Amino acid sequence: MAPPKIKDVHLKLQTGHGPGQSSVAYANTPNEVSLVTSGADGRVYLRDALILEPQCSCKVDTPPATILAVDPKGKYVAVGDDSYVKLYKLPSLTLERSACRFNLTLRALSFSPDGTKLAAAGDDNLIKLVEVKDGSVYRSLNCDDYVLALAWDPDGAYLAATLRTGGLVVYDTGSGRLEKRVDAQCERVDYSSPRRHAPSWHPDGGSVLAVPVGAEGDVALHERLSWEATGYLSGEHRKAVNIVAFSPNGVYAATAGQDKRIVVWDVNSVTAVAAATAEEVMSGLVWRPDGNELAMVGESGGVGVWSGVVPTEMPGPAVSAAELERLQREQERLADLRKRGEKAEREAAGADLVPPEGGEIREEVIEEMQVEVEEGADGAGGSAGAKAAGAEAAGAEEAADGGEGEEEGSGGRGGRGGHSGVNGRPATRTQTTVRTVVRTVVAPPAGPAPQPAFQPGATPAEPGRPRFLCYNLAGSVSSRPVDDHHVIEVLFHDSSRFSSRVPLLTDYYGFDRAALGDKGVVYSSPAVKADAAEVAAAAAEGGAAPAGVPGLVMFRPFDPWAPNSDWTATLGEGEEALCLATGSTFVAVATSRQLLRLFTLGGAQQAVLRLEGQPVALVAAGGQLAVAWHSGPPNPHTKSQALSLSLYDTLSLVCVFSQPLPLTPGTTLTWLGFAEDTGVPAAADSAGVVCVRTPDFGGRWVPVFEPPAARRASEVLWPVGLSGEQLYAVVCKPAEPRPQVSPRPFYTPMDLSPPVLALDGGAGAAAEWEAKALLEAVKLSVLRARLEAAEMSGQVEEASDLRHLKNQGEAKHDAALLKAFQKFVRAERHGRALEVAAMLNMCKSLSGAVAVANHHQARGLAERIAVVLEQKQAIIAANEAMAAGADPYGHHHHQHQQAAAEAAEQQQVAPAGRSYTPIPFARRGGGVESAAGELGQGGEGGAAARSTQPLGPADLNAGAAADGAGGAGDRGGLTPFADVMTAGPGSAGGLSTGPKSGRGLPTPNTLLLAATAKPDPGSDSHKRKQQPSAAFNNPFARKAAKLGK
Repeated sequence: MAPPKIKDVHLKLQTGHGPGQSSVAYANTPNEVSLVTSGADGRVYLRDALILEPQCSCKVDTPPATILAVDPKGKYVAVGDDSYVKLYKLPSLTLERSACRFNLTLRALSFSPDGTKLAAAGDDNLIKLVEVKDGSVYRSLNCDDYVLALAWDPDGAYLAATLRTGGLVVYDTGSGRLEKRVDAQCERVDYSSPRRHAPSWHPDGGSVLAVPVGAEGDVALHERLSWEATGYLSGEHRKAVNIVAFSPNGVYAATAGQDKRIVVWDVNSVTAVAAATAEEVMSGLVWRPDGNELAMVGESGGVGVWSGVVPTEMPGPAVSAAELERLQREQERLADLRKRGEKAEREAAGADLVPPEGGEIREEVIEEMQVEVEEGADGAGGSAGAKAAGAEAAGAEEAADGGEGEEEGSGGRGGRGGHSGVNGRPATRTQTTVRTVVRTVVAPPAGPAPQPAFQPGATPAEPGRPRFLCYNLAGSVSSRPVDDHHVIEVLFHDSSRFSSRVPLLTDYYGFDRAALGDKGVVYSSPAVKADAAEVAAAAAEGGAAPAGVPGLVMFRPFDPWAPNSDWTATLGEGEEALCLATGSTFVAVATSRQLLRLFTLGGAQQAVLRLEGQPVALVAAGGQLAVAWHSGPPNPHTKSQALSLSLYDTLSLVCVFSQPLPLTPGTTLTWLGFAEDTGVPAAADSAGVVCVRTPDFGGRWVPVFEPPAARRASEVLWPVGLSGEQLYAVVCKPAEPRPQVSPRPFYTPMDLSPPVLALDGGAGAAAEWEAKALLEAVKLSVLRARLEAAEMSGQVEEASDLRHLKNQGEAKHDAALLKAFQKFVRAERHGRALEVAAMLNMCKSLSGAVAVANHHQARGLAERIAVVLEQKQAIIAANEAMAAGADPYGHHHHQHQQAAAEAAEQQQVAPAGRSYTPIPFARRGGGVESAAGELGQGGEGGAAARSTQPLGPADLNAGAAADGAGGAGDRGGLTPFADVMTAGPGSAGGLSTGPKSGRGLPTPNTLLLAATAKPDPGSDSHKRKQQPSAAFNNPFARKAAKLGK
């Protein structure tokens, strides 16, 4: 272990008790703070906190009295008397009564934070929770071994205990449920050992539980609720830590170890700030509640107080939170003054200027002049000449004409009649340029302020006027001021969805936020601080200061099946609800403490999550919850907010994704929601641009709506909801950019259209249909992703419905693509038309594209689309055959081996023609000419059937070996994906069957490579005039000119 890093203070204890385990605690007696100690001699002392002299004492019936606990109110002290728990009054130490009894020895005591309950445990492997007022045991908690120490958290919700075997257990005191168990957390303790391994809770509500771990002197810091170790206090003790105690304000923690060393830690920086060494191992350690002192009692019975524990230049251990904040501001102010002083010193000393982060230094020449500088003949004197030039430029008197050089070798400037150099040598006069430069530090541009949290569909509050707390596609929640309160009304656009009308709510809480869902509505009110004048008046009168009103959250279901289904949650001090959302099974609240609180509809607290940044907006749909939060400060250059979006599935308790939320530069987020039919997240910014998140490209945001340029100056769109094809928004005037409650506004549907460009020539008319196709592609990608998820999870009915919707989506997508295809063909943009045809999803659509090409006499285009069509047909047939047949690697393996052998024999006698229908896991087809002839004679079905015979593993290996040995000319029975990139039109190579999201369909790009491949130089098939296939011939079309060029 590394040696101590700080100098230790030597502590000398005075005799207080006999050797053995002892205890110590501070007690707030009526007149002053006193110290209570007990030890192996069986005596309990109430001592003066300064001089440690006993003021009164008592003795237990059955020594030793090794354990005690003081009531937080200073009324009682509980002492372990063998197997009894006895309560003594303070400050007289007179016996009040016996609280409870155990069968074996008592070893641990702990009062609840309010002093009404007492936890006791010992060798009985049992923890008893006792009501102090009557001594009744209201709950017993079973343990596997005897308990060493107990610690009740500051909220009174959890009880931590360390066991003899080294384990740590945490119980929920309300239900008695075991929340967490960690085995071998501490060092194992013998029955006769005085060690405690006492844990300690952080005083800010028990956010951290500190527990000694192992024999190396470490202390683990466990996070509340997750109970995972998030940090360690280590590196200062050489042996195991016996006790850990947080300071009253939680800034520091004190640890006492078996190495007789006491260390004080700064919890935030996890560094030691002070240390002391005693002559015995500490058995008890406690902070003074109102001072900078540590009281301790040792295993040899010594008692002592360490005063001035924390250095004076640091905040005290008992300083309040408000004082800590003031001290921090003062330190920041002093640091800023120190930086300014250092900067002024650097500037006064001529030091180089240092620009701030993001800034720059600009230089400007304000004066430029030519001066003469004298140099000695041997090159000396340059330095002095430069000094003279500088003096002249600065207007110094020492550089006046007629002066003589006083120092030998200075090269000083002389009169005009002559020059003197070094050692009498003549000097030369040279011209030099002197510039006066002004250097200016330019600060970086000031960025915008971070966007405050908002509620989607809410309008801002205006004095004396009603406002919307929420307005969405389900309905609206409005608040109207009436006298000294508000009246909240909930209305639905479709009243038939709910069985009864929601009654009016009289609001005396001042609800300023609401979220409307299918199951109910949730409200929240801000915290109200106590009036400053009343607080001052109460302080002057010496009375108690009036308390403020905490923040409130209320949920009201629409159709409750049980009585008393409404519930209310009061937030903690300094915590306010910033965003609300309610889904099908949950209520979500994002607070100012950067917490995301999840409740069930009945009010059970489901989860409390820490957000990565300050929340901006929440929105829910079904079991999904989207959270927008600040991921960093706004960009000062683009004036854009730095936001991120996290999507949670509350049903499966997973985070679906968390990624940046891009907005138009210089804008803010104005609306957040989900598409009604597809369920994808959507967002709108202050420029009116609406984006949705598509699963394609790994999950990216696609703009699907921009306000028309002609209407931007005359109207403002206030988004309400979104579907797959339309945006629903309230049209407002620029003077009033938000709707008013009365008259009741109605939203207007507007068609979505991605911002595509109108390209050159007549092809620009296709931009409308390209935008439509892009929009349908987004919907189709969502359906495919949902279908894939349903198939993987085995949801047969859901997959069947989604497959039907996917087919409909493919038809709509193809209809838009065919419209654009037709525009490109008319404009004679055949290359672009072929690329659009390769995007078609269905073979029927490709056949229609061939017909359109033939109708416009585009024979070359029709032939290439025919190649794409046959490729797709063959691959689909192959996939269907594989899905319907047995696994090629399964129990029919011998059949596939026999088929592979037959294929190898046919390969040897077949001509060296190249296939233009290469299909992985399918037989090679004939050449281009023979395939076209077969299509003309036998139709599409024959060619497809002959091209989709399944292959076995032998064919795969044979194809790979042939690629390696025979090169591109003889590729065997399987054409790999890489051949697509190098094959000609007669041998287009193999297309990948793993295509869009691995669903066994070819991608448009791979089909396009095959259709546009260059001819093979060794083949003259492209020079011979080919007869069009009967299936694709248009008897009513005139013969088109050959598209040779």
